[in-house]
Amino acid sequence: IQQQVVEYPEEHEVEVDVDNIMKTEVAYGSGVHSTAFRYKHKKRSKVWEEYKPIFLNGKVQFAECLYCHNRLSCKDSNGTSHLWRHQKICPAKSEAVVEGQQKDSYFSYVLVNGDGPVSPIDPANQIISETLDDIGSATPSRFKSKVWKEFTPIYVEGKLQAADCIHCQKRLSANKFGGRSHLSRHLLTCPGRLESLHNQHKFLFEPSSAPFNSRVNDELSPALTNGKVQIAEYANKLPRTSTSDDTIHTVQPIQMVPAHPPPTSDGASLKKQRTSYTNISTDKNAGKFCQETSYQELAKMIILHAYPFSVVEHEEMRRVIKNLNPMVGMVSHNDMKDHCTALFQKEKINIKDVLTLSSRRVSLSASIWTPDGPEPTEASVPESESGSYNVMWDAIRDWNLDQKILSLTSVGDVRNNANTVKLKEMLIEKKCLPIRGKLYNIPCLDDILNSVVAAGQADILRFVGDAVMGFFVAHASSPSAQQQLLEVISQMSLKCPQEDAKWWHKFYFRLEVLLHFKKSFPSEEVLNLEDMNVAESICKILRTFYRVIEVISCPSSVTANIYFNEVWKVRTVLQEEASNGNGEFSGMVMEMQEAFHGYWQNSYLWLSIPVVLDPRFKIGFIEFRLKRAFGTNSESYLSDIRETVRELFNEYCNPTDLPSTASNSAALDADNDLLEDWDQHLNEQASCQISTELDDYLEEGLVPRKDEFDILNWWMNHTTKYPTLAAMAQDILAMPASAVQSEAAFSSSGPVIPKHYSTLNIKTIEALVCARDWMR
Repeated sequence: IQQQVVEYPEEHEVEVDVDNIMKTEVAYGSGVHSTAFRYKHKKRSKVWEEYKPIFLNGKVQFAECLYCHNRLSCKDSNGTSHLWRHQKICPAKSEAVVEGQQKDSYFSYVLVNGDGPVSPIDPANQIISETLDDIGSATPSRFKSKVWKEFTPIYVEGKLQAADCIHCQKRLSANKFGGRSHLSRHLLTCPGRLESLHNQHKFLFEPSSAPFNSRVNDELSPALTNGKVQIAEYANKLPRTSTSDDTIHTVQPIQMVPAHPPPTSDGASLKKQRTSYTNISTDKNAGKFCQETSYQELAKMIILHAYPFSVVEHEEMRRVIKNLNPMVGMVSHNDMKDHCTALFQKEKINIKDVLTLSSRRVSLSASIWTPDGPEPTEASVPESESGSYNVMWDAIRDWNLDQKILSLTSVGDVRNNANTVKLKEMLIEKKCLPIRGKLYNIPCLDDILNSVVAAGQADILRFVGDAVMGFFVAHASSPSAQQQLLEVISQMSLKCPQEDAKWWHKFYFRLEVLLHFKKSFPSEEVLNLEDMNVAESICKILRTFYRVIEVISCPSSVTANIYFNEVWKVRTVLQEEASNGNGEFSGMVMEMQEAFHGYWQNSYLWLSIPVVLDPRFKIGFIEFRLKRAFGTNSESYLSDIRETVRELFNEYCNPTDLPSTASNSAALDADNDLLEDWDQHLNEQASCQISTELDDYLEEGLVPRKDEFDILNWWMNHTTKYPTLAAMAQDILAMPASAVQSEAAFSSSGPVIPKHYSTLNIKTIEALVCARDWMR
């Protein structure tokens, strides 16, 4: 439907009769339908002389102000009272009236302090000497109080709204109902005023030394525009200079400028005036906005750096903030907790809205946060009758994810919990998980690698632990040896482990330093040949583990198609080191292989599916790897992978694209049931056509491998060609391999709750932890 909106013409030379008819032509197809509307009842009020009616579908829908061009709703049931109210406060109308009076009235100007000389032809030369007395005599009675000598009134739309202290610049409310007692109380405690009290006798403004009338200098000197005070300056705020011990006050001339810019010849004055009015109105809330913004920034700082709430009550913090902005009032730690919680709730609502509007599935991760103390307790999974079942199910319902879950990646303590298994069974029963939960409860990869290293910990320390420790003790005994170690460490690109790092991370770092030292100083005796060979083999294994965890825990959130190759690196290095000639060492590596094999059996399926959706590899790469690794036994793995990919693809096929037999038969009479076989035939044809999409993708040639290949961008560009596969790729490629944050991946304690959070309830801890993660 195409609508043509008919409005009044811009010019009003033609008087519109009340019986005239405004018509709206509605074009639909090839026919034209005309409807007539008599707006006589809309023209009875004189207020319509100030507005232009806007018609839509033959009815008056809006009224456009002829001065400011704002559109107000104007339906039949609204009346015209709101139109009258707008005319009383319309800034453009009042400014237009002022323009007609500027030639004959002194009140169309505003007094401001000016540093430059007054032009001989400036209107101030003609006015300042003869009208200041009149202006002073026109001062409203509310400014006769002496308290106004120390405050600057702030006006908006001709009405007093606030008062700024001239000593500390603090803004206080000052409407006509508030009185002046709070202004007097402020002066008693004003720090800026107290500092200058001992000098006030030198700067008192004497009437005899003033170039103007004493009443103007001693009292508030407002400038009037159309009888309303717009801006007022105090005489004691005028710049003064002292040339001798006797105070001589020199008052700079007051320059008079127009209150509003004169109209331009191109008719753009109203637009400029409206902009000016908007800026004035915005300044009214500037103080409040700045203070609220300061609280939000302070809340962000506390959340990002995990500071205690009590930091806002520290004397040093208060002093710093007061020096930066005296107008910002400090808050208590309880108020700051509320600000942080409000910030979390705001971000949570935004993310909820995004998830609600999205049709994509969500991958979850679960880990246990421990408090920073000697007795760790479960934080994210508190002890209860059902434990993790209640916690995770409540979170799923809170975020409305029960029909959007794809996978869950969790650490061992959560994954092996009986309640987690119970939750999976319940989700499968409710049909919330695709392919019967095969992608649910994925083991956390860095948690698995830690368990693999733990399987050989005792043998690793027995083989080279004492030798490595002896090397560092020997080279820490003399300054020259220490200097050599520092040179080697400075040349390495490896980060030094933190104090709470895992034991194997610290041990790996020492091995790297030892090997680099041997290369830099080959003449130095480091270890004997046998110990050096073992140290190199162990360092090779730990180096692989370290780099894999670095990749999968990267904060940049890598896509899931790279996980298979990283896990394959671990399998390869273990197989190579297990096949070397050292019997005892080979036995240790074989124990690590057994621990890794358990992870492979539980994870090869979800590791392979993202690779199939990588156009550079697809199913051929998986087949190549598995056949070389398992030979004839690889066929069972490949068959399971192919079936799972096709099953998942079929579930992702949008059922609305297929004819619905149930809905069609419900809409037909009983006599039409003979067409059910036809509907079934159409469904089978549509299913075959959709299945062709997966076959075409797998049979198409591989994309050449490039370092800068962006798999997400590739699928975005091929959404039209492979719509169902593109939807699968968006979800599958987002599955995480790790359940812990990057900074906790190498920590011995995992994710840690700061000590000062121990007194907070679990909801507040959740707000702080989640908000910190979102803001990063």
